[in-house]
Amino acid sequence: MTLDIDRMLAALRDRPSASALGELEPRVWGRLEAESRATRASAPLRWQAGVAALMLTFGVFAGGAAAARNSDYSPFAVRSAYAPSTLLEGDR
Repeated sequence: MTLDIDRMLAALRDRPSASALGELEPRVWGRLEAESRATRASAPLRWQAGVAALMLTFGVFAGGAAAARNSDYSPFAVRSAYAPSTLLEGDR
């Protein structure tokens, strides 16, 4: 298969362009600046969401540790929290 590169380049040269290439650089810089602004605007939101997730995780672990310390979860205890009688009848 032979390619006629000269014919292809001539066709490309004769083809009208959709926009001037002189306007290409300002448009590229404008898009980069707009994306940069959007990223900077969402950065504090991401930071706050990360802190909220960290504090929520800490609260879950602290609450779980406090609940485990106050309850009797031994399977051999007389009033075990997981005994079938406790689960079915409730605390009477």
